[in-house]
Amino acid sequence: MTTARPDNEDAVGTDDCDLTAGEQTRNLLVFAANAGLLYLAAPVVYVGLTQAALLTELGANNATSNLPSSVGMWLTPVPIFVAWYFPTVRMLKPVIVAGYLLHVLAATVVVLALVCPTPDWVVRAVLFHAAGVGIANGTISAFQWEVLGRGVSESRRGTAFALAFGAGPILAVLGSLGSQMVLNGNLGSSPISGLDFRWNFAVLFAASAPIMALGAWLSTKYILRAPPIEAPRQPFVKGVFGGLREFFSNRMILLTVLAYLLVFAGYMILPTITLYTKTVTGDSAQHFVGYQNSLRFGFKVVAGFLLGWLLTRTHPKAGPLVTTVLSLCGVLWALLVPGRWFLLSFGLMGAGELFDAYFRNYIICCSPRSQMRRNVAFLSLIGLPVGWAPYFFGRIADEVGAIYSEKIGFQAAFAVALSLLAGGLVLISCLMPRHPHPRGHDVET
Repeated sequence: MTTARPDNEDAVGTDDCDLTAGEQTRNLLVFAANAGLLYLAAPVVYVGLTQAALLTELGANNATSNLPSSVGMWLTPVPIFVAWYFPTVRMLKPVIVAGYLLHVLAATVVVLALVCPTPDWVVRAVLFHAAGVGIANGTISAFQWEVLGRGVSESRRGTAFALAFGAGPILAVLGSLGSQMVLNGNLGSSPISGLDFRWNFAVLFAASAPIMALGAWLSTKYILRAPPIEAPRQPFVKGVFGGLREFFSNRMILLTVLAYLLVFAGYMILPTITLYTKTVTGDSAQHFVGYQNSLRFGFKVVAGFLLGWLLTRTHPKAGPLVTTVLSLCGVLWALLVPGRWFLLSFGLMGAGELFDAYFRNYIICCSPRSQMRRNVAFLSLIGLPVGWAPYFFGRIADEVGAIYSEKIGFQAAFAVALSLLAGGLVLISCLMPRHPHPRGHDVET
């Protein structure tokens, strides 16, 4: 949307944004609302727990049940190509809207597969959903962050962060509790109470569609001023891969990427922890997945505020360090604590899940200003190798479990995840400086 500059200069942003205060407020609120909608639909759009529980109920093995998480991760680099193909400011809003509509399409496909009598469709539909969500989430995130950068002054972005990432997870807790009621069929005398598990999951996926459709509508309300002349699309090789060699030749960034890779891969044990639920509690994962998500996001609310406060009081290294320790403690808790107390591991893992944001912050601190967006985009390529982790954790659980016992199979997978997290913790503690800076002459570029 292009808006004429008002004659009243007092109404115009005074620092790094040429929108009026009211226009900035509108962008800020839309950004926070969209983040809240993604949190509300988290049981479906955070690919992992719900998908694993559904495929397990259909009789899939651990490797197949973990496959949606892998598919979603394999497609995380796609937004790099989307950003290359649609480089102009005028395309920011249309691409964000398309991302939310892709969510609606993916959820609809799963619902249709679940309500039809042919169960073979369901696995393919869930994998299609994981692929669509993987593309949509990354694209929406990349483009909305640019909208925030262009449409809200730096001095006002803290309000957006507080609303989006502090209050937002509260909606995820509500969505998770609601999803558990749907999966358990505990909806009183409503027409969907007591249905077959396929219909329960169908209702859950169907509920995400109007939430994402609302996100698409809200995204049309962003206000942006496109420049009169926009840069053309660069050649493919230069636009997509330019600077990749320089990215990995920076020792500080390389060490950070290696630590991020180890921590991310270790964290992807989370769907396998969900599958372990029946072994440790005696009840199906379906009966706990909503509570698991509630603990996951409830702990994240508290951790989000505390880690933000910690960052203001310490240094950029503190975030990756603390979140990695929390993730490691979550896996240890799942490995060692019996019965329903085991479920608290999802709370610890939810708090540790913020590692992604704090590693990205650290990469930004390592990067010259002209390369921040490019370097963060390159970081998403980690999704390619990490995408294999959930599948291999499932294979470890299956193969070792076939030789010894199901419980030992899961414990073997947990041991591998702990090794990865511990390796990442060593790199963070010993080799990543507390106060990273762009190297040499790059500081002011």
